[in-house]
Amino acid sequence: MKDFYHICFTSHLEAPFRSERDMRILFNCMALAAFSTDTQLIVDATMSTHQHTGVFCENPAPWVRATRCSYTCYFNRKYSRHGPLGDPGFFQLKLEGFRHIEIAFSYILRNALHHGQATTAFGTVHSSVHDLFARDFCRPEPQGLITDKAVIRTFIPQKAEFPDNYVMDASGIFTRASVEQIRQAEAFFVSPRNFLYDMNRLSREEWLRVQDEDQLSTARIDLGVIEPFCGKEEQQRLLANEGGRNAWRGLSDLEVCGIIDGECLRRFHKSSVYQLSETQKDGIARGLLYDHRIPRRQINRCLYFYDKL
Repeated sequence: MKDFYHICFTSHLEAPFRSERDMRILFNCMALAAFSTDTQLIVDATMSTHQHTGVFCENPAPWVRATRCSYTCYFNRKYSRHGPLGDPGFFQLKLEGFRHIEIAFSYILRNALHHGQATTAFGTVHSSVHDLFARDFCRPEPQGLITDKAVIRTFIPQKAEFPDNYVMDASGIFTRASVEQIRQAEAFFVSPRNFLYDMNRLSREEWLRVQDEDQLSTARIDLGVIEPFCGKEEQQRLLANEGGRNAWRGLSDLEVCGIIDGECLRRFHKSSVYQLSETQKDGIARGLLYDHRIPRRQINRCLYFYDKL
């Protein structure tokens, strides 16, 4: 029997994406894994250190395993890296009740806002948020879509299978509109107006209280439930970001990785951060710290350089 789940997997100690392309390739891995494991993707949002997805399936573990294995193979091959990628395990939460699911999906789609990576829920391209009610918001139809299965196969692993409805954009990435159950997601928000309201409302008691309409014994969905890896202090910071005034003004992980991969590696004639010695990493880390004022934890994550500064 299939159920709705919220899934989150993370990589807090090592940057899992070093370019925009990496973040987009992850969605290809998610899409192919969904087909091979009979999992329906409903909504998703990818952050610099973690990934949130709402799915409909019997057991989310095979989908998570297939997604992470496929992406890790891509990442390791591209960056001359070895071994598993990301924090062990994953978080899953079974979702029951119309209101519980609506609010869980809202938190997923608002993730970039909560983490200060955008000033609104619509401030990231790595999310389903732009595909819901697209016609109602007069969003332009995508151009240059790839529908030829033979061409699509040139962008994915050789033995990967996918259904006829999967479509790619011109860069070789599956579109969320063709992969995810967008109409089903829209049904939980009922109308474009209510969707906009949910994307902008604050997480107050009233939003928690409406979940009681489901008359379930399960706990209410709140930010602490959606972000189980964050402590109380961090959760308060995420809630404060809902106002859209606290967006991160420093360099993003992708920008830091861009400096490392585009500038620093050339000094040592290396093609990947994983080919650097500890001494070389130390030199780069100190330059990033003193010249760019980048936080130490972010430097360590992007350099894969633990607790050295």
